[in-house]
Amino acid sequence: MGRPGYVTVPILSVLAAIGYVYYTTVFLAIPAWLGLTTAAGVANAAAFTALAAACVATYAVAVLRDPGRVPASFVPDVEDAESPIHEIKRKGGDLRYCQKCSHYKPPRAHHCRVCKRCVLRMDHHCIWINNCVGHENYKVFLIFVLYAVIACFYSMGVPCICLKMSNQAVILLEHLLLFAGFFCVL
Repeated sequence: MGRPGYVTVPILSVLAAIGYVYYTTVFLAIPAWLGLTTAAGVANAAAFTALAAACVATYAVAVLRDPGRVPASFVPDVEDAESPIHEIKRKGGDLRYCQKCSHYKPPRAHHCRVCKRCVLRMDHHCIWINNCVGHENYKVFLIFVLYAVIACFYSMGVPCICLKMSNQAVILLEHLLLFAGFFCVL
């Protein structure tokens, strides 16, 4: 009843995309724009490094954190039939019961066929984190997506400024837009 292995091709591709966008932004785009010897260049490199570190950290937590299990001791209170807390099936009117896990499910819990267990407040199973997005890791998953989008906009903005300042940034702009766009799609 365990989860699949942690290191998968999608996880490695996300980490590679983060690394590539970080390298091209900090070591190619910022030096071409401001130089790493100026205070503004160091400040931009430090800000993007902090953003990339936060992105990797929240990604690691989203991958490693358990999405939330239905407790094995969960039994719905059947004495209070008028309670709106119970979620019943559309057909038959009985309480929700997972045939695969052999226990009752609370509202918004669903069985994941990849993880092979019921997950509390399951949103979806994400192949990019090789985990379900559920009650316990939903917030950190959204924070990761927010950091990733901010990093993409930052890494796409720096080459655009470089392009206005020099003609050598055309190749750099193509690479950054390609991989930052790919990273935004993730």
